[in-house]
Amino acid sequence: MSKKSISDKNPAIEKAWKAFYKRDYDSALEQFQLVLEAGEKGEALYGRACTSFRSADLDGAIADLSELIKSEGKNILAYHTRALAYGADEQYDKALADLLKVTELDPANGEAWCDLGGLYLVLEDYMNARECFELSADIDKTCGCAWLGKGATALYMKEYKKSMEYLNIAIKLDGKEVLGHIARADAAFSGNMKKEALKDVRKALSLDKDFFQKFQEMFDEDTGDKDDDDADEKATLDDDVSLDDF
Repeated sequence: MSKKSISDKNPAIEKAWKAFYKRDYDSALEQFQLVLEAGEKGEALYGRACTSFRSADLDGAIADLSELIKSEGKNILAYHTRALAYGADEQYDKALADLLKVTELDPANGEAWCDLGGLYLVLEDYMNARECFELSADIDKTCGCAWLGKGATALYMKEYKKSMEYLNIAIKLDGKEVLGHIARADAAFSGNMKKEALKDVRKALSLDKDFFQKFQEMFDEDTGDKDDDDADEKATLDDDVSLDDF
């Protein structure tokens, strides 16, 4: 979500955005509301929608964005943000429609292509996801999100070598992206490269102290009710990824 460039014309709007970016959403909502009550809409309506979204008021965000789109039919920011709100509310068909509208209005919007690719991943439409991430990377080859998406798509398609190549680029662009290390660890495990996988597990642990529990739960779900050999392998993994190693 991005704010418009006109906010310097209205000190009240500027004050509201400052509160928003400080994550003081109560103050931001109050300030945007004051501007709306003064008779201005436009950016104030968009700002209130963004604030509602961050405050988990998805219905409020969608309502404001829908009103803004109704009055400003080609408002790309409104369509894009509403797509994110729909996605967060698991209204995937509506999110898809909005993201397709954004890419229609702004074909060079790499962020929109990346978000569209992510939605296709959720929908398990891997061919369309791949195409979207490739378009995003073509628009901006330095976009770590696009390469992460390409890597994740290849991983889901069981193209482990290709996944590793893409994820290497994503991590090179943003080494602090936990998801990149998690995905590369998954690709390495799937490709029987346990040593390389554990390096990424350790890195993810160093970046996210809650990762060990998340990884344990993910591993438990993946193994399910498999035989004793799998249980022994899990025990070995637990030993290798012991917190004592850090």
